[in-house]
Amino acid sequence: MVRISDTKLYVGAITDQHIGAGNSDWAVVHATQSVHYPLMGWDRKLNKPPRNHAHYIIYAQDDRLSLNWVDGAAHLYEWSGTETFIRVLDFMDKWYPTKNILVHCDQGQSRAPTVALLYLAKRLKNIPADSFEEARRAFITQYPHYAPSGIANYVAANWRTIH
Repeated sequence: MVRISDTKLYVGAITDQHIGAGNSDWAVVHATQSVHYPLMGWDRKLNKPPRNHAHYIIYAQDDRLSLNWVDGAAHLYEWSGTETFIRVLDFMDKWYPTKNILVHCDQGQSRAPTVALLYLAKRLKNIPADSFEEARRAFITQYPHYAPSGIANYVAANWRTIH
């Protein structure tokens, strides 16, 4: 887990998810299907939910938000849409003033740091927000482990509509 600059924002891997469990000082964004499915009581083979399920993509309860995201090509984020990214940033806004926020994915290289990058640029204004590339260049100085997959392509293509 890495603290981003002098903020209350942390980026981590799935091994860090325990940080927020039962700890009132933390809000957690689980940006991974690896947490989302078990949290919802689903199994990838036995009882996979339909795509129209109310919590298929995103589920928030108190200071915990879970996303049904897997790493991969940009088209994987098209079906969840930019509204999902905005809801995640809104969730982070809700808790940021009073809690540390951990955003994690499986390895802490792609999905979680991309969400952190968005939050820093779009909401905290700690890094440039004119373009994804400009924000990425600034972010990588604070989080050198950033190695995004398709989520970066999706966010870059939709930069102006995620606010």
